[in-house]
Amino acid sequence: MRLLAPDRVVQQTYEAFKELLDFNGRSHELMADLEALYYEHKPEDFARIRSQYRRFAAAVSGMITSLEQMQPGMAGPLREYYSKYDFYITLLLAPPEQFLIPPFVLDHDTPVDPGLAGNKSYNLTALQHGLEIRVPEGFTISATTYDLLVAHNQLRPAIDLLLAGLDLNTPASLDQISQALMTLVQNMEIPSHITEAILAEYDALANNEWSSFFTVAVRSSALHEDGEHSFAGQYHSVLGVDRAGLLAAYLEVCASKYSPQALLYRIHAGISDEDAAMAVMVQRMIDGVTSGVVYTRNPVAAGSGELLVHAVPGLGLALVGGEAVPDTFCFAAGSLTPVEETAATYKHSGTDEKNKGGRGAPARCTSSHSSSLHRDQAVHIARISREIEQFFGVPQDIEWAIDGEDNLYILQARPLAVEDNREIEESQTVEIPDISPLLVHARIASKGVAHGIVQHLQPGGGIDTAEQTILVTRHIPPSLARYIPKLAAVVCEQGSVTGHFATVCREFQVALLVEAQGALTVLNEGTEVTVDGFRGCVYPGRVDQLLTGLEEKKDLPDSAYRRKLRSMLDHITPLHLLDPASPEFRAQSCRSLHDIIRFSHEKAVQIMFGLGSMAGSASSRCRKLTTDIPLDIYLLDVGGAFHQEGSEEITPRELHSEPFLALWKGLSHPRVDWDNHLHFDWKGFSDAALSGGISVGVTKEYASYAIVSPDYLNLNMRFGFHFALLDCLCGSVSRANYCQLRFAGGGGDYQGKVIRIVLLQRILEQLDFEVRVRGDLLDARIQALAAPRLMSVLTQVGYLLGKTKLLDMSMQIEDIAPFVQDFFAEIGDTADHEKH
Repeated sequence: MRLLAPDRVVQQTYEAFKELLDFNGRSHELMADLEALYYEHKPEDFARIRSQYRRFAAAVSGMITSLEQMQPGMAGPLREYYSKYDFYITLLLAPPEQFLIPPFVLDHDTPVDPGLAGNKSYNLTALQHGLEIRVPEGFTISATTYDLLVAHNQLRPAIDLLLAGLDLNTPASLDQISQALMTLVQNMEIPSHITEAILAEYDALANNEWSSFFTVAVRSSALHEDGEHSFAGQYHSVLGVDRAGLLAAYLEVCASKYSPQALLYRIHAGISDEDAAMAVMVQRMIDGVTSGVVYTRNPVAAGSGELLVHAVPGLGLALVGGEAVPDTFCFAAGSLTPVEETAATYKHSGTDEKNKGGRGAPARCTSSHSSSLHRDQAVHIARISREIEQFFGVPQDIEWAIDGEDNLYILQARPLAVEDNREIEESQTVEIPDISPLLVHARIASKGVAHGIVQHLQPGGGIDTAEQTILVTRHIPPSLARYIPKLAAVVCEQGSVTGHFATVCREFQVALLVEAQGALTVLNEGTEVTVDGFRGCVYPGRVDQLLTGLEEKKDLPDSAYRRKLRSMLDHITPLHLLDPASPEFRAQSCRSLHDIIRFSHEKAVQIMFGLGSMAGSASSRCRKLTTDIPLDIYLLDVGGAFHQEGSEEITPRELHSEPFLALWKGLSHPRVDWDNHLHFDWKGFSDAALSGGISVGVTKEYASYAIVSPDYLNLNMRFGFHFALLDCLCGSVSRANYCQLRFAGGGGDYQGKVIRIVLLQRILEQLDFEVRVRGDLLDARIQALAAPRLMSVLTQVGYLLGKTKLLDMSMQIEDIAPFVQDFFAEIGDTADHEKH
């Protein structure tokens, strides 16, 4: 911003004022970013939120410093109040306290503490000791060990710095930061006493093993995994590990907490990095002849009470990885007799890949009509699974394996997310569209209705996602979870209800159809389709009948993440200092950081414009604009804008400031209705104070203020609860000319304010402004225009500000397009309008 000091006496005040305005702008910008996290349901890593808040707090602190520089003593106890609210917020966002003390390795002789070993390890040891169910022998390297290694290697500052720079909307940023984080962890030094403890537990397991060749599976058991959030398939497991490779496998599993998909899952779940410390479970390898998954409730028909046993030959990696279609046994509620047996029509064959980092084993190829599981085995699995469900008291997602001696091992048991059957009842009230579907009879793995554009999964698993993508693929590896936020639905030719990706889709309410044979052939890339995830069909085009009847806004739970954001904003955004003329408008009345911003800015404007002395004597540099429009504006001349001296007021005709007069030409146009105040409640403001939200004829504290010169304008215009800041240079050198506009606030609710911002954005972009929007804050800039062209743009901007002054109170989203059309039909008239 360009400011011209009229004399050397006030130069220091001008400089401090410029700094304060800069800090004020940054404060509002960063406050809007923080608000958007909550109101627009934007997930961010807590390290990034802490970084954003620190920059915001620094800007608020800078305003206090600048105010003190302008007039010592004016801030009063403002710094003390700032420190109090900053302390509360810093404490709220602080990571959990860590206690880096033993035990670092936990044997499974007794049930383990889930706070140290994670839910996966706890659940298995609880079953082992509570129900005496056979689980693989093993031990757990505690989450405390991971925290200790991070501290020992002094990685926390680097981890936080990388996470703070993570842009979830940029795939390259995610991949680069993920790789950097994983490299840091994989290269951690393990202290000798931790190494000795881990190898001692391994040796104890090996001594109990009759086989001369002893290997283990190294599996994640992170805190928060297998609890409210499954983290299904997001972390690595390493299989077939011997003693020499154990420590490297441990670090590999730890590093997987920073894989792209795991990072995205954790952040979208609202869990901080520190809260998701990695415990690691080490278990004796089971040579599974048959493996599979049990759902003790049908996840897409929970009310039926069905229990589903899914089985594949060999290891179950292809099943949970979405690469195989299983044999399925369905048991009715309370029954141990299968009511339905389905043999897979095709199965995965070849070699199982390293399971998310694990070393696999050859997969057996079977006939398309032979079952991998005998009925009596399925009955035994169903009986054990019902006991497990009863033990934990909630439906279970259970992984199991049967070895060559027909021993059943439970490999994992976690809560099963089941979907609300009321959605099915609602779906049945919507008539089937009278349209021939492109695809039918797909199996429903996650319910929902979605509309979008088909995209096929590219070789190697990469996709170029856009919003509302309908992904069509042959199989569904868990790594696809990284794209969940942009996927409207997924249609898979293979896969199963039991895959890890299916679990994640149900958690994030993304429609998923599996066993959709021929999908890649009939659903051509680039085709617009509607997926009916209640009937297992895909229709061509947009089917409004389905979308209107079934596609409801997803209700986001009041998560711990959102509660923490809300608590943070409670100390930041509420504005209590509404009336600058009130005796309560003082530093001692500040109850939020927003109050401190408002107080600092108001007092700075009063100092800058000399309001304290204006009432008693005329100012040669500061005058009130005389006009018929109900808007009070005080002008500060910084060099040549006033033709005459000695008067307290000035008319537009007497003002020599080309940018201000161009803007005023639009504001004062007859088509701008300054008398229509709509249906408006100013939350306690009296009619004497505000007329429809426009300050007029009352106190100078409610007025708008402009710094002017012949070619310069800096305007702080207030319309009740919203404000517009305009900074413009309009001189003879075109390349130096610019106009910068900031618009924020309003008297409506958040949605109303955002709707008006969208309207402003569309119009300003058509006027060739570069526009950036964050929540209810808009920044627009245009530059390098010749003076005549820029003055024409200023007139159009003035007209826009006048026409939109209270629209946040009444405008609906469907009103935007007609308003834009009418606006551009009207602005031609402004060229013929004379200056007031």
